[in-house]
Amino acid sequence: MTGVLTTSYPRHPGDLAGAFVRDRVRELVRAGETVDVIAAGDGAEPECGDDGAAVTRVGFAVAGGAALFYGAGGPETLARGGAAAWLPAARFSAGLVAAAREKVARWSRIESHWLLPCGLAACVAGGRLDHRAYAHSGDVALLERLPFGRALARALVFRGAELVFVSEDLRRRFRRLLARADGSHDIDGLDRRLRVEALAIDGELFGLPPQGERERLRRRLALPRPTVLAVGRLVPIKGHHGLVLAVGRLPAIERPTLVILGDGPERNALAQLAARLGVDLRMPGATPRAEVAAVMKAADLLVHPSRRLPDGRTEGMPMAVREALAVGLPVVATALGGVVELAAGPSELALVAPDDAVALALAVKVALHRRPRYACWEARSCKERVAARPWSAK
Repeated sequence: MTGVLTTSYPRHPGDLAGAFVRDRVRELVRAGETVDVIAAGDGAEPECGDDGAAVTRVGFAVAGGAALFYGAGGPETLARGGAAAWLPAARFSAGLVAAAREKVARWSRIESHWLLPCGLAACVAGGRLDHRAYAHSGDVALLERLPFGRALARALVFRGAELVFVSEDLRRRFRRLLARADGSHDIDGLDRRLRVEALAIDGELFGLPPQGERERLRRRLALPRPTVLAVGRLVPIKGHHGLVLAVGRLPAIERPTLVILGDGPERNALAQLAARLGVDLRMPGATPRAEVAAVMKAADLLVHPSRRLPDGRTEGMPMAVREALAVGLPVVATALGGVVELAAGPSELALVAPDDAVALALAVKVALHRRPRYACWEARSCKERVAARPWSAK
């Protein structure tokens, strides 16, 4: 049996938080593993989701009722909340260790997602069990900022965990944390112990659509032409504000409809900005993964305009970018983090500088003009913006 420790794990069909962890759990189940998941959330009773894993939730309430690992997400909540958020985070970490210790006797191995707190909790609770610890981005950035982050990084290595990074960029940054003052390392076989491995994509959902499927989905979703899609929490690191600005810079006759799947604290600000700029913005909120895949197959372009935050945090390896490429959807993304590594191979991926609305607008325009079937904006395309819009929530 495999124990999986994670902060976020989907709580309902439309919850994108930790969706890639669920994909990994499903991969383990398909391989014949029995899986115990311990994740943040409310509810004392274990749950069994459609992935076939037993899920136990550990409470995480923070001041004001805000969720620590959902909503805006853990890094954002900790950055804004000060001590009011860090104290519950410490309590959650202790609860995670306690929950793992109750179950560890029946586990043969452990997987953890996010080095802090889950990787460290697995080291404390797991004893000598084989431990694979996945680093996704915010956890490495947190180690870089904490005054004792270097010591924690070394503890993870010396406890024997197999450390897996979703991008080479994250692996390099973690490796720098382990360096001595002169830049050298004193850990034998270090590079063999720090692996880079992208998480698997759900091929049943995110695969090339059969001929005619795009048009069928476009009609079902009542999407106009052209349609630009973004996927992710409505938080600053995703850069959705810059995307709305970029679309607003395009001439009105060439301005695509913008659909953003996800929810978060920037929702109202994005709606107000779009209204001021005359951007047709549709934000249906939390969306089931199957529907995310359907919209990807129907859209004309995915834009992932992520940003580098003032504290230095960037995204690791955005799953939305990899999923879009898997369904054959062209992508425009900012040149940050692991997405740069994706551009090294053959793909329909164009990179632009972060926080540059002019460059982003130009890249969107060029990418849409390259689409074989939607290469120009005719007057009739504007008329296709039908009144019955299932994606019109703002």
